[in-house]
Amino acid sequence: MNQEKKLTIYDIAEIAGVSASTVSRVINNSGYVAPAKRELVIKVIEENEYKPNALAQGLSTRHSQTIGMLVPDAINPFFATIFVTLEKEAAKYGYNVILCNYGNNIEETQRQIQVLVTKQADVVVSLGGPTDLVNMPEDVLSRIKGIVKDVPVITNGGNFDGAFYSAAIDDEPAVMKMIKDAYELGHRRFALIGGSAKYIPTYTKQQAFMRAIREAGLPEDAGIIIDYDNFDRFGGARCVEILENEYKDRFPTIVIGINEAVAIGACHELIGRGYSVPGDVSVAGFDNTYLATFCVPELTSIGCDYEKYARKLMKVILDVLDGKSVKKSCKIESRYERRASIGEAR
Repeated sequence: MNQEKKLTIYDIAEIAGVSASTVSRVINNSGYVAPAKRELVIKVIEENEYKPNALAQGLSTRHSQTIGMLVPDAINPFFATIFVTLEKEAAKYGYNVILCNYGNNIEETQRQIQVLVTKQADVVVSLGGPTDLVNMPEDVLSRIKGIVKDVPVITNGGNFDGAFYSAAIDDEPAVMKMIKDAYELGHRRFALIGGSAKYIPTYTKQQAFMRAIREAGLPEDAGIIIDYDNFDRFGGARCVEILENEYKDRFPTIVIGINEAVAIGACHELIGRGYSVPGDVSVAGFDNTYLATFCVPELTSIGCDYEKYARKLMKVILDVLDGKSVKKSCKIESRYERRASIGEAR
């Protein structure tokens, strides 16, 4: 039977001569329905080629097949790549991903979370922002917990004593490889620039950086950290200016940006100040997105396998929604890729 007007659950109930709640129980396979009534409802559904509304099903099953994702900067290749790869992975399981960009504003973060909860997202994936803070203010944590209540939250930062789930990227092994590689190329003065230690990902990178310096047998002052709360190319340029003004006597032979935008900004500023890359100063960064290969020279970078990370995120999501026992914290190891922006130290 072809319908110009899409049938509703109430139309099916009227045709079958049963209540709407009976039709709902048949569709969602929940609750008891007498066999004769069940067969009748199924027959009416098949004859009318009825397809249940996804949201209506979600109201009954409490699953909307929707993942909400919060990011501070949707055009940042790191967040964009995670979104695209998770979206592809989620589609395999019949899930959609809603992307919300909050501009790294804590108040806007809370509003966006509220929007996702209102739209009945099954789970919220929060990248960056307050869930990345080493010390999230108690009032902010309390408000976020109050908004989400029974909605699981997965971060790439902390789990805040079990309030959320954390699927973090572990950069330490790759940082160790990068510093060791640079050391073997003759580098003895290093700088890690950009970001802020108030954020968990930056803090862990800084800790891994200094640990790698010590592991190489170098003195502490061989590693310079410019903690500059900025994650764009302008921040990278400013950090190079700081290095020239404050560390001219021990200017680094390799500069590592906290992400690729910072590294690219540093590279441009170095060249603008008369340095050659990698002749005078080598440059590297984090995230290892498509941007790394767009640079001249191509950028050495550390980053995760994004498809692997998406699979891990999706597994955590499905296990949490299925009520399985899930560790509150897990890590995905990143990898180091050397490209033309690193060379031998002069």
